[in-house]
Amino acid sequence: MREHPHISIFGTTQCTCTDEEAEALAVVAGYRVAKVSERAPFLASEFKRHRAGFTHIGDLWDHHGPGGMDDTSMADRENILLELTAKEDKVWGIFRVVGTHTGPLYGIPATGRHIDVIEVGLWRVEDGLIAEAWYFGDELGMLRELGLNPPDLAD
Repeated sequence: MREHPHISIFGTTQCTCTDEEAEALAVVAGYRVAKVSERAPFLASEFKRHRAGFTHIGDLWDHHGPGGMDDTSMADRENILLELTAKEDKVWGIFRVVGTHTGPLYGIPATGRHIDVIEVGLWRVEDGLIAEAWYFGDELGMLRELGLNPPDLAD
């Protein structure tokens, strides 16, 4: 069985993983701790991100593009895994996104402020690679960390 993490905010858990689940956990854990620019080897060629974690922030700040964060967005970014669990080919995770806002982030220019927000992810792993992903971040928390309020869209 592939070496894999068991991460839980509720304490240690006994491994009851199948080989498929162990592989999925290992792939997602490696992906989450990699820099944005180093994540491609974890992704299937037909990878589909169904939702980015802070999609609505991008909409509010008129950001267009597939992703809203890169290595310059938070040069010191850490993803602190709080919970990671698998069932068959699916992995669910809770993690903290921590760092300093040093570059464009979903259309918001650098503020130099510290960020520490929760994000939740769901991944589907196929043949040892991430085939699909969904992310849901604390968008209001992110805006508060950046010292911003959602723009008033009512003209």
